[in-house]
Amino acid sequence: MPTEIYLVKAGMTMSEGMVEEWCIPDGGKVKVGQLLYRMETEKINLDVEAEASGTVKHLVEPGVSCVPGQVIGYIYGANETIPDDVGAGAEAEAEAAAAPAAAQESTPAAEQPQQATAAAPAARGDGERILSSPAARRLAGELGVDITTISGSGPGGRIVEADVQAAADAAPAAKRADQATAAGGDEEARVSPLARRVAAELGVDLSRVQGTGPNGRITRADVEAAARAPASRPAVAEGPAPGDRIPVKGIRKATAQRMFESLQSTAQLSMDMEVEMDEAVKLRELLVAEWQEEGIRPTYTDLIILAVAKALRRHPMLNSELGEDEILLHEDVHVGMAVAVEAGLLVPVIRHADSRGIKGLAIEAKRLADAARNNKLGLDDMAGGTFTVSALGMFGVDSFTPILNAPQVGILGVNRIYDGVGWDGDVPVKRKRMRLSLTWDHRVVDGAPAAQFLATVRDLLESPYRLLI
Repeated sequence: MPTEIYLVKAGMTMSEGMVEEWCIPDGGKVKVGQLLYRMETEKINLDVEAEASGTVKHLVEPGVSCVPGQVIGYIYGANETIPDDVGAGAEAEAEAAAAPAAAQESTPAAEQPQQATAAAPAARGDGERILSSPAARRLAGELGVDITTISGSGPGGRIVEADVQAAADAAPAAKRADQATAAGGDEEARVSPLARRVAAELGVDLSRVQGTGPNGRITRADVEAAARAPASRPAVAEGPAPGDRIPVKGIRKATAQRMFESLQSTAQLSMDMEVEMDEAVKLRELLVAEWQEEGIRPTYTDLIILAVAKALRRHPMLNSELGEDEILLHEDVHVGMAVAVEAGLLVPVIRHADSRGIKGLAIEAKRLADAARNNKLGLDDMAGGTFTVSALGMFGVDSFTPILNAPQVGILGVNRIYDGVGWDGDVPVKRKRMRLSLTWDHRVVDGAPAAQFLATVRDLLESPYRLLI
């Protein structure tokens, strides 16, 4: 029996997803552990590896919404017969998609990129699978590096992105360029199926699109970027241009649904509180200077997240959720940080935020923010949040009303730091000030306890040395 290829269920809340791109063409050969397809979900995108070796047959085209667990293809073993009606209609596309691989396989060994220095064979796991991260394999494909010749520096000899980049830097640049040119020469092969479909929907001329994918391959993102800023349209500051039609799917669709459901299913109230930030500003400047050589730059949001985490320990009702007939107070403090990305809003989670120091929290916050913007968040990075912090101060916002990330009962909005006026006796003194905007679920927490929580956050920021102990 052939091995079924399922649409992976990425988390308990996943309701739909799609194949963003098949990495193995219809009718192509695959080995265990090789990258099989890239999946787009409402939260994150994932690289899915093959669980068997054999011939791949597609049942679902890229861009078609599917439910988790749906069979989207098969892998036929060497001795298994492939029925004629399986994957019918995809053979021409398979030949086009296989062209770059075929061109590379037909190139004599002497023409392949070589390492500048001899490298130990790549570590292999069960079934002769090369131990390498999905990100490393993707980068290897983009740079034309033979991953089997790389010695991994990760745990257990696992190949990581840094190993691939080092190997690429050591290879002759001219040969890599020649290989990329040869692989990308075929017009059909250099465009992903999903990119072709999106181009047809948006009316984009693919001959004028510069590909940024492996070997110059045109991806959906390239097509959408070309659609946003064609030469015939007036320049816009950023984002979509007038006249565009933007599909509501993926992260944007999930955000729209959850924000609407949050407002319908909870009793949300908001309040603002002013905070004097002079001491916090001084502390951050000292920490930036102290950790400059390490490249660590704590942000004001980092300080606020730590203050929130410590305040949640003193006010556990804000670190809870409402069930059918009881309120669950969470044992751990996991603070979500809202990150704006092109497709919508992601909320990666800083786990055990209350037990981290400022330095550790700043490192983790930067890692999560970078991963969100580079589409590299893992499932664990998104799971288990008990409270959320959303910052808009960098956009000059003075106050806003954040919407609860249900089932959480609290979310804190962070606004800009501005020059205010305080008093030293009868003498006016310039002060650094900021407003914090708290939204909470009145079904769980009344106004007075919510105000007490917000006051604790304020007090910690006005005396930030308390965050260091």
